[in-house]
Amino acid sequence: MSEFGTGFIDRDFDAQPFASVVPEYSGQTYPRDVWRDLIKEQDERKCSPYDAFKSANCPILNQSRTNYCWCFGLVQGVAVALAQSGYDESPPLHLSASYPAQLYKGYRNVGGWAMQAVKAVQDHGIPTVQVFQEALISRSHAQRSIVKKSAKKYGIAEYEEIPSRDFSTAFSALIAPDCSPVTLGLSWWGHLVLGIKGVYEEGKGYGILIVNSWGKNWSGDGMQVLWEKGSRNCIAQEYVAVKSAKVI
Repeated sequence: MSEFGTGFIDRDFDAQPFASVVPEYSGQTYPRDVWRDLIKEQDERKCSPYDAFKSANCPILNQSRTNYCWCFGLVQGVAVALAQSGYDESPPLHLSASYPAQLYKGYRNVGGWAMQAVKAVQDHGIPTVQVFQEALISRSHAQRSIVKKSAKKYGIAEYEEIPSRDFSTAFSALIAPDCSPVTLGLSWWGHLVLGIKGVYEEGKGYGILIVNSWGKNWSGDGMQVLWEKGSRNCIAQEYVAVKSAKVI
């Protein structure tokens, strides 16, 4: 058995049509001839989602053997959006994605897609790992009042949807002046990860730095660049931008 689960299922756009849950992405899709300039400006200002992620010391989530990557990636995006808003907490905010995932799925350890995670978080919120362990699946623990109170505090976020396989718009969302983290539901991997920075490298072209949900030791530091070209690429069947988040 693998040490880590995956769990992304290609979204059924007939059952859940595009932009039927959250609005379509409202930002600009930038032409490729300005991408490198926008990346350079972002690097100089240190204002990418990656920079917010690092400055807030956001923990890299670990789904363990659950099949809840579709929710872990989105919840990681909520944490990054909170960091972008200036929210800072000591110790760093560590959210439990397994809680909304299991409530949405009736406590079954099964896969899904990002828009289902959006609904799960909207309906149930996100508690911290201090009150609900990160990869725990437990009906009795989920019903505790302390867990429900924590979940209400951290579940408020705004999302926008990017068309399926539209790499240019997803990349633009990451490098825009008002940039956002973007979830990537990858058919080839059966896995969902969070994009936190658009990158360019001579000889390789454009890619997206992703943070996985397999803990900080995966790929050295829990992160890796997926390139636009090749079989293991960052062209996603489903993209969701986490535009903002707040604590109540």
